[in-house]
Formats: sequence, C-alpha cells, structure tokens
Amino acid sequence: MASSSYASTEETTNACRACRLLLGPCTDELRDVLRHYVPASTFPHVIKRKRSDLPRLTAQQMNLILPRGSSYPGNYDDMDISLLYILLRNICGIPPHSNRWGYDPDPTDRSLSANIERIRIARNQCVHSSSPVLSNADFNRIWSTVRSAVVDLDSFLSNGNQFEREVDFLRHETMDPVRDCHYIEELRKQAEEDAETKKMIQGLKRKLEENETERNENHNKILKIVDEIRKPNSVIPPNVKDVFEKDVILWKEEDGVYSESHGFPAMLDQVRSQPYMTFVGVPGSGKSATIHHIALILQKEEYEVVPIIDIRKIEDYSDSRHPQVFVIDDVVGVLGLQKQKLESLIDYKRRISDPPNRNTKVLMSCREAVFNEC
Repeated sequence: MASSSYASTEETTNACRACRLLLGPCTDELRDVLRHYVPASTFPHVIKRKRSDLPRLTAQQMNLILPRGSSYPGNYDDMDISLLYILLRNICGIPPHSNRWGYDPDPTDRSLSANIERIRIARNQCVHSSSPVLSNADFNRIWSTVRSAVVDLDSFLSNGNQFEREVDFLRHETMDPVRDCHYIEELRKQAEEDAETKKMIQGLKRKLEENETERNENHNKILKIVDEIRKPNSVIPPNVKDVFEKDVILWKEEDGVYSESHGFPAMLDQVRSQPYMTFVGVPGSGKSATIHHIALILQKEEYEVVPIIDIRKIEDYSDSRHPQVFVIDDVVGVLGLQKQKLESLIDYKRRISDPPNRNTKVLMSCREAVFNEC
C-alpha cells in the first residue's frame, strides 16, 4: 500500500503533543488561577459587578459566563484558554507584566501575568498555525517556555507542583491517534471561534492603539512641563547657553573615541574632592579631551557644563542653586604665557576656590611650556 502524504510523522506528533499540553494541564491550571481569585460560588456576583470591564465577547462566551436562567454555578471546566485569559485579565485585578497585557513579556519577567500571557501566546501559535506539523526546534521552544510558566503558576497556587508533573508526563507519554484527533478537532473549533472575533479584535486594537498614542503624547507633554517647572532657571543668557550646548555636542561626538587610562579613576576622584584642577601636558597629550570627558561624566550627574574662554565669566555665570562644571582650555595662553590671563586667574582665585555652590568644579588645561613659564 502506498504511503500517504498525510501519514503521521514526528512533526505531526509534536503538534498533537503541544495541543494536549495546552488544552490539558495548561487550561486546568488557568482555571485554578481563576478559582483562586474568584471562587465559583461568587462568580455570578463578580461578573455582574465587573461586566462593564469586559471586552466584547462572542455569543458562545457570553453564554458561558451569563447563561439564561436564574442561577449559574460558575462551571469553569467549560471555559477554554481564550475566555479564561479574558476573565483573568479583566476581573481578577492581576497587575499587568512589564510589557502590558496582550504583548510578549520580557524573557526575565516571571510575574503571574507574564506566565498567563506565555500560555495564551503558545495556544495561539498552535491554534492559528496553517500547518498540522511542528518542527522539533519549535516544539522544544514552546514546550520549554510553557513548562517554565506552569512551574511558576504551580508555585503561585502552592499545589505541590501538580501541573508540572502532568506536563512532564505528557512530554514522553505514548500518543493515541484517537485522542490526537479529539484535540485537533477542539483546536479547530477554537480557531473558528477566533476567526469570528478576529475582525472585532483588530478594530478594538486599532482604537486602543490610537488612544494609547494620544495618551503617550499627552503624557510626554505633561512630563516636559513638569521638567521645565522643576528645572532651575539658568543664570546664563539663552543665546550664550545655545553656544555652550553646541560645544558640548561636539565634545560628545569626539568623546566616542576617548579611552580612559589606568590612572583615570584616581584622577576623577581628585576632581570630585576639590573645587578646581589644572591638567598640564604637552600638545597632543589629551589634556583637553580628558577635561571634556570628565565634564560629560559630571553632566550625567546633573551638573551644568559651562565651557568658557574668559576666566572672568565665572563670576557672571556662577549659580548658587545648581552644581556647575566650568571648562577652560589653555587657561593662561596657547603658544605662550598671556600676562593678562594670568592676572585674571590670580584675581579670580577666590571665586574658583570657593564657588557659590560647594559642588561646582573648575577644570582647566595648560600646555607644559606655558605652565613652566608661569
């Protein structure tokens, strides 16, 4: 007899085994999580109170949570992963994971909502697959992800690793073709039900994304206003501050190739411990690059960077309310000693050594030949 292209293979068995994992222990575990938050006896009252919090449901889902009749015992065993996810997300008060409900959680996020999300995503990967097969690589990835989620949920439920044992049993249990067909049929029914709500979900998702974009824009506007309110008004004129900011932007571009030497940490400690420091060296030794690099480090610590040419500007631009780092290259001359600059430095010694703000720093560079001439 000729073999059929639809004959069972290792990859079709992978797909069936993943279906059994998701429709079996995973679904039962989510039912137990729902029971933890909402005992079956209180389910009708909770649904009545939180009905408005639920998204639009299919007729079948509505019949499961609000059937016709005067009473309902809350039969969670009739609910599939799709409905359980909606209820856990909307009526149980479970905090969303770091990436929010409905999105892939971070791999390191082991929160309750992140593990519920992982089971939902794995279920959708199987339900919405266009192929009845699952490669070994995809199967191992899904199984590992789901098993870790099940272990975490077992810990949350304090059930003695009940579902972890069931997952490990299913991993190696012999597959029964009759039961395989049952699970595939169950998934097919769920896929049909999902198709019924797919357009509705997409419309709601678009609307939510639009609302989220608007909320983010408003949030950013508010944060900007708050930052402006909290930020002390600079004593530096706006036009001068624009020039300084252009200098700092250039420093940042050049700082990308700066490499800290072995003694740099000690040098930085010296800067932190005293109000001013002069860096002396021959041309090309990196003294300017070093003070720029230190200034950028201090800027990350909320210092205002003030690159000046004239030492006398320290008096004009000093701010007692805000720590600053003044940066002066070639403080007393470039090619030779400029007596006027040296006299200004002497005149402003007290301003440098005792700034209005005790955290303010003055970083200066000086060529070795000019320094020796001083």
